[in-house]
Amino acid sequence: MSHEQTPQLAPKRPYEIFGLTEQEALYWRVTDQRFRALLEQDETLIHRIENSSNNFGEFLFVTASRPGYQGRLAMTFYGLGYHEHREHWITGEWFWYQSNLSPELMQEQIDKEKANELIQQRRDSIAPHLGEDVQTEYGQLFEMLADLTDEDGALAEIEDMGDIGVWLLGVSPDDPAPEPELEPPPTGENLLDKASREKLPSLYSGEEKGLQALAQVKFFTPDSSWTWYASEFDGEDIFFGLVDGLELELGYFSLKELKGVNGPLGLPIERDLHYEPKTLKEIMDLLRKSRQE
Repeated sequence: MSHEQTPQLAPKRPYEIFGLTEQEALYWRVTDQRFRALLEQDETLIHRIENSSNNFGEFLFVTASRPGYQGRLAMTFYGLGYHEHREHWITGEWFWYQSNLSPELMQEQIDKEKANELIQQRRDSIAPHLGEDVQTEYGQLFEMLADLTDEDGALAEIEDMGDIGVWLLGVSPDDPAPEPELEPPPTGENLLDKASREKLPSLYSGEEKGLQALAQVKFFTPDSSWTWYASEFDGEDIFFGLVDGLELELGYFSLKELKGVNGPLGLPIERDLHYEPKTLKEIMDLLRKSRQE
């Protein structure tokens, strides 16, 4: 067989690079035993462990990375918390999603002994509450749908059911049936939310500050290394700030364009919910240092 005819291996998907199986990718979760084994592997670095919340409840979030094709690939796992829609405590498995490994997060590393201590502390703190959960018809319906699709899909399905969902849950239409208040994902039309708009000063207002101006909002592509740090906004479409792409440069970029661009795996650009404002100089120094390493 000639060189031209030699079959090329397909590039591994992100979950395969991280050592996850197709089944674990299909259901977006791993068992507690698998989670611990993944963390213990030599190529795994643990960057952050924190109690936080998402649309489904309060959990322990663990962000780790492993070597990928271009730099390291990060995944965030969450568990050891009460799932408000499944209506029970999550202790024997961990949900996961691919996350962005920023230069500042890359610099954070937790040794594995300390990581095990933090995970055990969380387990001990929720232990007194285990067994208190009582699953209603809503929780049973959500769990059935989530196991067939995923967490976000189950929420969408229940919302789409409308009156049928009310009937399935045995609730009278006259009764005030509280619906979970869902924060929309930080993409698309919610890429720049009201709170972020209010934090951004008007365009050209920070010229006298130069690199000491604060970058208030960060956007990133989950499936590549492009990142945008916005320090000013014209109130409609144009940002000024720092762009970390093929080059590291200050300049203008468009909200409309960010909304319309997807990464190489088809994922939309997101606003970083955990970003803490830094000066443009601080960010540039961190990024330049990471590029040199």
